[in-house]
Amino acid sequence: MKVAVTGATSDFGAAILPVLLADPDIDTVIGLARRELPIEHPKLESVRMDIRDPGIEEVFRGCEAVVHLAFVVEEIRDKAETHDINLRGSRNVIDSAYRAGVLRVVIASSINAYGPELRPKPVNEDVYPAGDPDRYYFHDKAEVEHYAEWWLRRHPGEMAISMLRPTYIIGPDFSNDGIDQLTGPVGAFPRADDAAYQFLHQRDMADAFHRAAKQDLVGPFNLGPRDWVGVRDLAAMQGQRMFDVPERPAVVAANVAFRLGLTAFSGQWVTAGETVVDSTRLTEATGWAPTLTARESAAVMVLLQGKPLLRREDALERRIACEAALEPASEFVGVDGRGIEHVQIPAATGAVHAEVHAARSGGSATVESGGSATVVLPAPPGLHARYLTPFAAELAENDVDVVVVDLPGHGLSTGKRGRATAAGVNDALAVALGYARIRFGATPLVVRVGDATERVSRPGRWRSKISRSRTQMSVNPADGLLPRRLRYEGGLEDIPHAYSVRDVVALTRADRVDS
Repeated sequence: MKVAVTGATSDFGAAILPVLLADPDIDTVIGLARRELPIEHPKLESVRMDIRDPGIEEVFRGCEAVVHLAFVVEEIRDKAETHDINLRGSRNVIDSAYRAGVLRVVIASSINAYGPELRPKPVNEDVYPAGDPDRYYFHDKAEVEHYAEWWLRRHPGEMAISMLRPTYIIGPDFSNDGIDQLTGPVGAFPRADDAAYQFLHQRDMADAFHRAAKQDLVGPFNLGPRDWVGVRDLAAMQGQRMFDVPERPAVVAANVAFRLGLTAFSGQWVTAGETVVDSTRLTEATGWAPTLTARESAAVMVLLQGKPLLRREDALERRIACEAALEPASEFVGVDGRGIEHVQIPAATGAVHAEVHAARSGGSATVESGGSATVVLPAPPGLHARYLTPFAAELAENDVDVVVVDLPGHGLSTGKRGRATAAGVNDALAVALGYARIRFGATPLVVRVGDATERVSRPGRWRSKISRSRTQMSVNPADGLLPRRLRYEGGLEDIPHAYSVRDVVALTRADRVDS
């Protein structure tokens, strides 16, 4: 199978291309974009081309499917150019694909095609995509769908065209002004009490497009989770100040700021949230189902933006949701997340996250013939548990049960980002010790690994200290879970310190002898 992808350098392309390339049924993926592709792969062919170029027909020749992602999303001042790319370009993709003998075209539409009107309950595809002539993005998404529907009626059964309407996409490959606004210190929305979003993780979005590229789907399909998150609830999750503002004055103010170059978006993006949709049709046609809820995706978005989750009820608990937030760190340390257990332990500070690694019987060096030892490893201030995962996994291979703990305000624990008071640290260690004692039926030993901890006042200072550790605990600077500012006030100073797995095993043996 051969697949062409337009807009291959977009955020959508960054999420979808790896899924297509990993499919053994797909031999070739042609990535079309006006810029050079940032990735290389034996299956991937890069073509630099504008989607309005008539020569695109030859590029499509021999392709079974075309995934059309190219679209002007980030606002530019020249709206005539915007409409030309979005509308004439999309028409050229559809017509050229047909002439080239393509079997199916998958178009990235949007729930914004429905228009900015808020509706009281989830809508299905029976609702007409009216768009909005005063909002270029809403208008153009709807107009592309209208052309596709017109084309299908003129060419019944000749080529399948599906239009997937994703809700708000989040993930490590997605960065835009909208996400910045949703996770900023202050939020302002018209009808803030009614505004809501269905946040969808990029992995679930890419799965849907992958399925659509391999089967004949015709017409529009909503693409979103079953639940949704109100903007006031989203603000409460992260401690954002939320204001309800009149829509018209907000539009005028945004237009003025855009003209002055103070913001990257105009009043065309000022809306009271988005339409909430029902995606049953896509599920019934393809078996697709989101792996994360909208609330979990919202929490992942907040964490990847370096913001805190303040409430215990918002802490990520399911393994798949935890691993979604940890993805940037996981790729850096070479961990795929399979088989790793996550727990959220109630504490006075909120919820304390821990990674649990049960001892693997038959490890290369058991602690004692009497059974496994148990250790609690607090992640160093400024880091989180994922950077200790390889260390913990090696301990488990050496027949040690391990509980790796995120300090309050760190990693997947709740609390103000990067702030760990001595009382909070002591509380987190206490509940982690209690959990380890109940879980493994032994008295745990708390051990520090990496550099000796001390008070840190300057942002980034801990990075240089960790990098000098004999354990070489380097970090991923693109990891949003790492705090931009660290306020660690103590709590780990009197804990035994180890630099290697051998050191930890030795400490557990000494502890057993002493006891």
